[in-house]
Amino acid sequence: MNNEPKTMKYLIPFLLLPLAALAQTPYPQPTPSPLAGLEYGIDIYPPGTDHDPALTTPDDFLGFPVGQRTATSAQIEAYSRLLAQESERVELVEYGRSFEDRPLVYLVIGTSDNLERGDQIKEGMARLADPRGLSSRQRNRLIEELPAVAWMAYSIHGNESSGADAALAVMYHLAADRSEATAAMLDELIVIIDPNMNPDGRERFVNAVTQTRGAQPNVDDQSLVHAGYWPYGRGNHYLFDLNRDWIYARHPETRGRMPHIIDWRPMLFVDAHEMGAQDTYLFSPAREPHNPHLPPYRRAMGDVFADDMARAFDEFGYPYYSGEWHEDWYPGYTDAWASLRGAQGILYEQARIAEDGVQRHTHLISYRQSVHHQMLASFANLETLRRERVEMLTAFANDRARSVSTDSPYAERSFVFLPSANHGRMADLKELLRIQGFEVHRVNSRKTVETAIDLLGREIEEVELPAGTLVLRNRQPEARLIAAMFEFDPQMSSSALRAERERLLKEGRSTIYDTTGWNIPMMFGLKTLTVPEHLDDDLELLDLDEVLTTEHRFPDRADSIALVVSGADDRAVALAARLLERGLEVRASRKASALDGVDLPVGSIAVTRDDNRNREDWKQVVERAAAELGLRVHAISHGRAPGDLADLGGHEWRVLTQPRIALISRGANNMLDFGAVWYLLDHRIGIRHSHLDENRAGNMDLRRYNVIYLPDRWGRSQPPAGLMSQLEDWVRAGGTLIAVGGSARAILGAEEPMVSTRLLDAVLDDGLESYQDAIHREWRAAEQPLPSRDVIWAHTAEGEIDWPWSNGPSLPSADERKRRDQWQGLFMPSGALVGLRADTGHWLNAGGQEFLTALFSNSPIMMSKLPVDTPFRVGVYSEADNNEAGLVGWAPIPKGQELRVRAGGLLWPEARERIASAAYVTRESVGRGQVILFAHPPAFRAAQIGAMRVLENALILGPGMGTNQPIELP
Repeated sequence: MNNEPKTMKYLIPFLLLPLAALAQTPYPQPTPSPLAGLEYGIDIYPPGTDHDPALTTPDDFLGFPVGQRTATSAQIEAYSRLLAQESERVELVEYGRSFEDRPLVYLVIGTSDNLERGDQIKEGMARLADPRGLSSRQRNRLIEELPAVAWMAYSIHGNESSGADAALAVMYHLAADRSEATAAMLDELIVIIDPNMNPDGRERFVNAVTQTRGAQPNVDDQSLVHAGYWPYGRGNHYLFDLNRDWIYARHPETRGRMPHIIDWRPMLFVDAHEMGAQDTYLFSPAREPHNPHLPPYRRAMGDVFADDMARAFDEFGYPYYSGEWHEDWYPGYTDAWASLRGAQGILYEQARIAEDGVQRHTHLISYRQSVHHQMLASFANLETLRRERVEMLTAFANDRARSVSTDSPYAERSFVFLPSANHGRMADLKELLRIQGFEVHRVNSRKTVETAIDLLGREIEEVELPAGTLVLRNRQPEARLIAAMFEFDPQMSSSALRAERERLLKEGRSTIYDTTGWNIPMMFGLKTLTVPEHLDDDLELLDLDEVLTTEHRFPDRADSIALVVSGADDRAVALAARLLERGLEVRASRKASALDGVDLPVGSIAVTRDDNRNREDWKQVVERAAAELGLRVHAISHGRAPGDLADLGGHEWRVLTQPRIALISRGANNMLDFGAVWYLLDHRIGIRHSHLDENRAGNMDLRRYNVIYLPDRWGRSQPPAGLMSQLEDWVRAGGTLIAVGGSARAILGAEEPMVSTRLLDAVLDDGLESYQDAIHREWRAAEQPLPSRDVIWAHTAEGEIDWPWSNGPSLPSADERKRRDQWQGLFMPSGALVGLRADTGHWLNAGGQEFLTALFSNSPIMMSKLPVDTPFRVGVYSEADNNEAGLVGWAPIPKGQELRVRAGGLLWPEARERIASAAYVTRESVGRGQVILFAHPPAFRAAQIGAMRVLENALILGPGMGTNQPIELP
C-alpha cells in the first residue's frame, strides 16, 4: 500500500525497546512466559462488519493491533487526517491547539448527503434550541428532517487511555463499514468523534509508560507502568482537570471545542473515562444528588441507554454497573454540562489498564479487552440514539420551548452584576458569558427594583441598579445552564441529604465526588444580586464580541511626575510584576490615595520619574506593558493627595521588590494546585519563575528566591524535614513563604511551628480566651461607637468598664469543647463557598471589598491573634434582632449581629459552627521575612478569581509590602 512510509514512521518508537535490548546487551532476547488472557482473541468489531479494504486500518497504520499498546497523540492525529483523506464519509476539523501546540481535532462522520448539508443541520438545530418565533409546524418538520448528532468524546484525562484507542477503531468502523446496520445508522445520525481530548496529558502518560516499560509484560497494577508518577498524565499541560473546566472555560482544549459543540447541538454526548484497575465498567445514569437544573427527560432516557449498554455487555458476559459512586451534582463535568445544554450526557468508566493487562483476583484483563469495552458502549449508544432520534429531538424541542416561555421555572429571575472599577475582572465575566453563548443586557439608565437577594442570602428592598449594570436574564434558551452556573444557592433533595449524612456518620466519608459550591459570581468575587423578575425595561442587548474589543489609551503629559494605575483592577498587580521584571522601580499604596483627581485605592501602582531617573525610556516601558494588559494609565503632575489620603512621596507608597518566585513541586504536593499557580504566573501575571523538587530543595540555594509557594498537599503528609528547616532560616532572612491548605496545616502542626498561628485542636485545652479577645478587638476597632465625650474626658475612674466579654455566654469545659470538635469534624464539607469578612485596609485585600466569598473544604481551621494580621476571617457580620451577645463555637458574636458563614453549597450546621471566625488568610512577620497562610487553595481551577487576587497580592506585592529588605549599596 502507498501508506507504508506513514506506517513505519509511527511504528519506530515502539520498536526502540526490543531493538535496543538486542543491540546493546550480550544476552539473547528472553521469550515472555505465557500469560492466560493477555492475548485477546475476540473480534472487537460488531457482527456483520464489512470493511472497505480501500481504507487503511488502524492496525496497519500503527503497526500493531489497536489496543495492544497505547497510541501516541501524534498517531491519533495522523490517523484521523488519513481517514478524512481516504473516506468520503469523514471530514476533519481542527478546532484549536493545546498549550504544547498539539492539534485538537474531531471527525464528522456521516453520509455524503448529510455532510454536504452540515451548515443546514446546524441551522436547524439552532432553531430548535432557540424556538422563539418558531411555529409548531416548523418545529415538527425540523424534528422529522434533522439527523441527531452524537459527540463521542474520549480520554479527557490523558492517563485514561483506552477511550482514545477505542476511538481509532470506532472512527475506522464508521468510515469503512459497508453493512446495512452502519448505513442505516449514518442515514439518521451525524457522528462526531473527538478522539483525544487531552493530547498533552496523554503524551506525558505515554512517555511515562515508555520509560517504565520492561522487556516482559507487566500485569501488576501497582507497578509504575500502570500506576504512573507525579504529575501523572491526568491533567493538561498545566495539570488541570479538564473534566471540571466546562463552566469556567479557562483552557484552550475547552475553549476550542465549546463553540463547535454549541453549533452542532448534539443529542448524545459520550465522555469516556477510566477508573481503578481492579474495578469493572461503570456507565450512566448517576445516583443522587442530581443537579436540579438537568432536563427532566434525561433520567428516563438515561435508563433506556443504560439498558441497551447492559445488553451489549451481557452478550460477552462482561460485568458492569451504574450509579454507586457516580453523582452529577457539579455542573462542570463534561456529561453534566452537555446535558444542561440538552444532550443525553453519558459517562463511561473503564477499569484502567495502562499496558499489557492487569491481574485480577479471578483472571487477567488485557488492555485490548478494555478498549473493546469502550467500543461496545459506544456502538450501543449510537444505535440507541438512532432508534430514539425522534423522541429525543422532540423532548429537547419541548423543553427549550418551555424554557423561553412565561411558564418556565426560570421565567421570573435575573442575575444582576453591579458596575465595578475592577474592569479586568468584569472583562473575565463578559468573556465567560460570551463563550458560553448567553444573552446579556446592560441597564441604560438608573432603575430601581423592589427586592433582590445578595450573595450571602440577604434580602434587600428598593435596590438601585446604576447605569452600566449587566443583566443576565434566566428566561432565555440556555436557561438551565445559566441557572446551574449562576444560581446562588442550589439545594439537594432530602433523600440525597439523608444519604450523605448517613455515610458521614457511619463511615466518616462523603457521598459527594466534587465540590458542592461553584457559583460564578461567588468564585469571581463580583457584586451580584438575584432579582426575582424578568427585567425588561430600558435594557440594551450587548454584543459581547464588540464590548470585549477595547482600545488602549496612554495619556502622556510633559510635566508628569508619575504614571499610576488603580489597584481596583486585578491587572494592576500583573503590571507591577512585569515592570519590575523589566527593570523599573515601582511603588504600591498601602493606603488609599487620590492624585490629580484620580482615585487610587489600596494596592494602586505608581511609577515615578524620581525613582527611575536612570531610565529615559521609563514611560515607554510602562506604556507597552499596560497595552499588553489593556490597562488604563493616568499621568500625574502633582503628588499631594487631599485630606488624609496618601501623598505620593510618603511612607504609604512603598517601593516594591522584584519577586523571584519558586513553586515547590513533586512529592506529595497537589499537582492541581501547583498547576493552577503555574498557570496564574504564566498567563495572568506573565513573569518568570522556577519549579523546585521538594525532595531536593532542602539542599538548594534558596537565596535565589524571595517568594516560595508551598502548594496544597495530599492527605496529611508532611514536607521533607530538611526543606522545612531551611525554609525557616530563609524566611527569617527576609523571604516570603506562602503555604496553602495541607501545607499550611503541616506548618501549623509542626512540633515547633515557625509561626504563632495555631490549629483549632491545638488550643481547645487552654487559651481560647485570647483568641476571643482578638475577635472582640477586630469588631470594636471597626464598628464600636466611641463613649461619650464626657466619659472620655472625665477626671475620675468610675470602675464601670464595658468589658466586651461580660455579656456573652461562657465557653464549655475543655473536655466538652474537644468532644464537640470531634463530632463537628465529621461534617466538614467536600467544598462549599463561605463568606469571609475582610479588612478593607490591608494590602492583601487590595482590589477587594468588605467581604469575599471563597471555597472551604476539609481545610485547616486556623486560629490567629495579634500580632498576626488576619485580613480574612470566616463569617460576615450582619444586622440581626438580637439584644444579647452570642457565642458560635468558640467565637463571640457581638450584640445585634449574626454571622453569615455559608454562601453556597452544602455546609452542615456542625461544620458552620466549627469554622466560624476561623482565620482564612494570615500574614505574620518572622524575622525579617513573613509567612502567609491560606486555609484553602486560592487559585482553585484558575476560576476563584476573587481569592486569586489575594494570592497575586501576596506573590507580587509581598516582598515589598511585608518584609524588611536591605538597601543594596552600589
